Amino acid sequence: MAVYKKVNLYQGKPDRGKNTFGEALEILGNKVVRDTIMLLTEQDSVSKRLNVGYTVIYPQCSTRGHEHPPLEEVYFITSGRGIMEVGQERFEVESGDVVYVPSGFHRAENPFPVPLSYFWITVKKD
Repeated sequence: MAVYKKVNLYQGKPDRGKNTFGEALEILGNKVVRDTIMLLTEQDSVSKRLNVGYTVIYPQCSTRGHEHPPLEEVYFITSGRGIMEVGQERFEVESGDVVYVPSGFHRAENPFPVPLSYFWITVKKD
């Protein structure tokens, strides 16, 4: 008789060993690993105030904490889960969430075993 078992992807443990992403991170010695695709830049908009991009943060990685004072930013999480840090606050985000970031320090990290991806939009404030 089969025994029922339910497993959640986000609670899984990444494989460690040869030819794994974990091994590559150890070789790099850096957990700031992400890819960003610029979709629209200020030069593409009439207002010259808008940037749009798409970012993927790999498992066990993060963005560098940063700020861009003249800009406000909105994140739309398209897949995965992660942790956002905005100013002094840290909170979990997941697919479907929209996060508004006023000017100031912010950072995203992915402590989960599945990539975190999101679109982001920055707008220059008046």
